[in-house]
Amino acid sequence: MEENLKQKKPETNLPWEEEFLDTEQITKWRDSAFQAALEKLQETHGNAEAVMRTGEAFGRGLFAQQFQEKSTEWTINKWLQATEEDAFKPLGTEFTFTDISHDAAKILMKRDPLRNLSKERSATSLFTYGAIRGLFLSAFPKGELLIGEQKTPDQQSSMELIFKTQASVKDKFERERVKQLFTLLEKR
Repeated sequence: MEENLKQKKPETNLPWEEEFLDTEQITKWRDSAFQAALEKLQETHGNAEAVMRTGEAFGRGLFAQQFQEKSTEWTINKWLQATEEDAFKPLGTEFTFTDISHDAAKILMKRDPLRNLSKERSATSLFTYGAIRGLFLSAFPKGELLIGEQKTPDQQSSMELIFKTQASVKDKFERERVKQLFTLLEKR
C-alpha cells in the first residue's frame, strides 16, 4: 500500500535540484520568488519580514545551486568574483566596487532591473537586500550585510552595500534597521 501512495505522488523538480542554472532560469526563479514575496506582503498586510525572508531564501537557494560546490574556503574577493559572474550578471544587477579588503568590501549598486520592473519600490529593495544577504551569509555565516548611503559626484544618493565577513554585535542588528527603514519609507 505504501508503494501505491508513492506512485500517486507526483514528482516535482525544484529549481535548486536542476543542473547549473543559466541566465534565463535564474531570472525566472528570481521573478517567481519576488512574486511570492509580493503575495506574502499582501497576505500579511504589509509585513516587511515576509519579503525579506523570501529574498533571503532565494539568495540561499541560489548559493546552494551555483556556488556551494565551487569553494569550501571563501575569501571576500573569491566570493565577489564568483557572485558577480554567476549571480549578479545573470540577474542584470551591476555594482561598482569601491573598497575591498581581506574581511570586508564596499560596493555601490549601479543597476537593479527588478526595481525598474516593479511599482513596489520598498518591497523590491527589501527583496534585493534579502537575496544578497542570503547569498552572502551562505558563504560567511558569521558575517553581515550592511547598508550605507553614499553621494555620487552628481549628488545623487545611491545604495552602498558593505559586506563584513566577521560581524560585530551591533552589525547583527542591521537587518532589523533595514526592515524598519523601508517600512517607514513605504508609509510616507
